[in-house]
Amino acid sequence: MTRFTIFAAVFVLLSFVAVSDAVPCTFITPGQQITYGVRDGLVHFRVVLTGISPNTSGWTAIGFGNSMFSGLDTIVIRVLNGRVYVTDEYVRGFTSPTPDRTNNVQVYGTRYENGVVVASFSRSIFSTEASDANLSGCSPWKFSTGLNRMSGQGHLFHHSQTPVHRQVCIQQCTV
Repeated sequence: MTRFTIFAAVFVLLSFVAVSDAVPCTFITPGQQITYGVRDGLVHFRVVLTGISPNTSGWTAIGFGNSMFSGLDTIVIRVLNGRVYVTDEYVRGFTSPTPDRTNNVQVYGTRYENGVVVASFSRSIFSTEASDANLSGCSPWKFSTGLNRMSGQGHLFHHSQTPVHRQVCIQQCTV
């Protein structure tokens, strides 16, 4: 077993045992599932993409905020040269996002094998960085769907479909 497999098994087990009435939230589209919930002041995420062809590069993201015009705090998941990267970024307007000065995303594990991409990570509900959104209470989230085009250097191109908007009340989502 790899370290990531062991972590994932422990994460799932703790998700069910630690809080007997824990109910994570999910965002599901064909070939994509994002499970998320709060525990101990952190929002935990598990992103799973299926049906990914070998040697495919691309990106998906979760954005927090009203719109790209007003600015979005984003967590970007990139698949590049067989590796998976998770970064804390910010985007305002129709441009590529830029990395935050401080990466407030804690990555627990990533994997890309047999056409499946998995990334497990967390970030705090609250942040002191100006570009990070406060995720407490109810707030607008944007979910980009599938893998979107990206340059060979990891620069994002515009998403191929409009991200799905959801009003998320994070206290209703627990792990």
